[in-house]
Amino acid sequence: MIISFLKYIIGFVNFCAWGGFGDRFINLCRSEDIPLWNIENNSGKITARTSVSGYKQLRGIAKKSGMKIRIVKKSGLGFFISKNKIRSGLAVGAIAFLLILITLSQFVWRIEVVGNAEIEDEVILSEFEGYGIKTGAKISDLDLKAITENVLRDMPELSWAKVNKKGSMLCIEIREKRKIPEFYDASVPTNVVASEDGLVLSSDVLRGTEEVKVGSAVRKGDLLISGIVAHRDGSEELLHADGIVRAETRDIFEFSRQNLNVYSLTDYKKKYELFFFGFVIPIGINPAGDLISENASYLQSGDVILPVGLIKTTGLVFSEDTAEADEMQNLICLFKCAEHINKLTDSAEVKTGKITVSENDGGYSCGVYSTCEKNIAELKEIYIEKN
Repeated sequence: MIISFLKYIIGFVNFCAWGGFGDRFINLCRSEDIPLWNIENNSGKITARTSVSGYKQLRGIAKKSGMKIRIVKKSGLGFFISKNKIRSGLAVGAIAFLLILITLSQFVWRIEVVGNAEIEDEVILSEFEGYGIKTGAKISDLDLKAITENVLRDMPELSWAKVNKKGSMLCIEIREKRKIPEFYDASVPTNVVASEDGLVLSSDVLRGTEEVKVGSAVRKGDLLISGIVAHRDGSEELLHADGIVRAETRDIFEFSRQNLNVYSLTDYKKKYELFFFGFVIPIGINPAGDLISENASYLQSGDVILPVGLIKTTGLVFSEDTAEADEMQNLICLFKCAEHINKLTDSAEVKTGKITVSENDGGYSCGVYSTCEKNIAELKEIYIEKN
């Protein structure tokens, strides 16, 4: 086995010889120390194997013995490499290119910001850039946890932040702090009035003088709890009245297609950009339209996102004229009613309800009619003149 392996490494030639004197041909080969093996003689035609250097000496011996020789097959590592040198070059080039991509994927080539609503992307990127997160930075040199903590300290308007690594791309996820509702000033005198028409079911006075009784019908703006408190000595005091007044109310919501403007899509334009290691190469002009959207896709090898991709920008153009009546408008009409019901159940307890859908020449008309129980207390400041 070892000898066969060495012969393959060095290389050998399968050849055939015919015509002339075969015995003299073999004897001359042996006298010249030309290695021959796997020798076969079929009706005067000799087949055998020899080394590359041995085959070069066979021409003189064949001439002396009157034989003709021809190569049947070349075997060995040298012949294989020579035969496949072009393919080997492509393979080496592909491997080299992949290694370069993997190496470059260790650097930051794209940064995205998600989760922000009020704060602009540029502001957040500027803060993180101050701590080293920028295009071209080596990812292994970045302490993402420490950087995030520093940014949270510098930006009190953020409640949470995290930097996720996706190959050569960093995704900055943030959560903004919710604005704390302003508390009312208890020193400001107020009345409590009805926010809408209803039938009073219960009244819980926290401060002030009760002005309505359970079972009373009130209209929007009627006084429910007065901020003027009369004392036994005849004096009066202005207070910040407060309380909870629950009432039975009627809610009516009607919507028809006549209230709806739907615009049709007339045209759309696309632009592509090639993203290559942090550089964006535009292919085409920026699309104009009423709605612009962007979608990016990147090359990926397993879990590694490579810094090469394509960015597609689409611009949608809508007509200024109202679209003709169609089923889409009818669906939107129904959706508006469903949206109203969802908001109503969030702010009130629905006791009874009815939904109507009617069809006419103009399409669908929907209505939501319900009886609810809710707090109708609304604060209204008492304005006084100060001398």
